[in-house]
Parts: sequence; C-alpha cells; structure tokens
Amino acid sequence: MSELIHRDHRSRMKARFAAQGLDGLNDHEALELLLYFAVPRVDTNPIAHRLLDTFGSLHGVIDASPEALKRVQGIGENAATLLVLLREMMRRYAMDKAEKDFKSASLTTTEKIGRYLMPFFVGVNEERMVALATDIKGKVLGVEEISRGTTRATDVNIRRLAEFAIRYQAASVILAHNHPGGLALPSHDDMQTTRRIRETLGSLSIGLRDHIIIAGDDFVSMSDSGMLKYVDG
Repeated sequence: MSELIHRDHRSRMKARFAAQGLDGLNDHEALELLLYFAVPRVDTNPIAHRLLDTFGSLHGVIDASPEALKRVQGIGENAATLLVLLREMMRRYAMDKAEKDFKSASLTTTEKIGRYLMPFFVGVNEERMVALATDIKGKVLGVEEISRGTTRATDVNIRRLAEFAIRYQAASVILAHNHPGGLALPSHDDMQTTRRIRETLGSLSIGLRDHIIIAGDDFVSMSDSGMLKYVDG
C-alpha cells in the first residue's frame, strides 16, 4: 500500500511538472522530483527538505561536493552523482550556449568577454584559470583551462599557456580565473601571476589584453579598473 501511495504521488508530481514546468514547483518539490530518478520506491520529500536544511538553499545543494551530499540521510552514491551531474550539465550547457552565441563574433567589449567566460566557472568550487586566444579583431580563436586548484604564479603552467597562445597564433590573450566564495578583486598573488604571464607573452610578441576575476555572478576586469598597468616592471 505504501509503495502504491508513493507511486501515485510521483505520478501526480510528474504531471504537475509536465503541465507547469518548474515554475509550478517550489524548491523542495523540484528536488523531490529530481531525486525520483536516483532514489526508487522511497518518499523523497523528507530527503529534499534535509538537503535544503543542510545546505541552506537550492543553489547550495547543487554546489555541494559529493562527499557532503552523501552525509545527508537518504543520499547515496546514485543521488549524489545525479546532483553533481546536474551541476556539470548546467556548466556545459552555459559554455556551449556562450560558444554558439559568440561564434564568429568579436569580443569588442568587457561585457562580451565576461558573458563568454563566466559560464566556464558555473558551479566551480575550486580556483581555475582559463585562457582565451583572440585575433587582432578580438575574434575567439580558442579557449583552454590552464590551471586548476590554484592560480599562484609559482603553480600556473606558464609553458602550457605559451604553447596554447602559439598554437592558435593569437594576437592577444585574455585570462580569467575565479575566487570561489570570495570577492571579484585581484589579490597580491593575482597581480604576481599576471605580471609573470604578461612578461612571458610579451617575449613572444603576444599581448595580454585583460585578466578577468570572477566571483559568483560578479566579475572585475583588471584592464577596465586600471590595475593591469600596475603589473609592469
């Protein structure tokens, strides 16, 4: 009888979603519905509430690590994998959409640069650095992750960055890296890293056009803010 009740409830929830989309569901109901696909024959409503209570918000749940998710009662390997997969699919979708939106377009403004690069950091909870190669008109030639886990000058693979820029015959390079849980303001390490990269690219007659610092939905351009000129010397 209990299993029949759960099956009927799940059918009703799926019907609501089919008719109204996520706009017709609140956060705990959206999570409850999502968990149907990883937690069979169990009432996922209490699990959804526990997730929200533990992480504080839907976005907190989606950003959580697999290890943290599995510490919540009712979340096993399959459910944790599903939630992390959702986050990674959101990032992949945003990156793919940005690539299609800016295909053959020139990144002539900082706003366009930010809109192109920010999707690479959606749901990312560790520091990463991405490099963007452009031609003389600002058209995207290629993009590549240069470092993960740290963006300090001593740890960034400068040789890999140089090889990337040469491979695409870049006229200039735009850097972007994130400050997970922090502010979109350059640190002392960021300035040192930028100086070292600018010197290396300069020796190859390739310009460093900008270094974008990203934190959540915010970003700061070192070029626009005037900080890029202070990394010389």
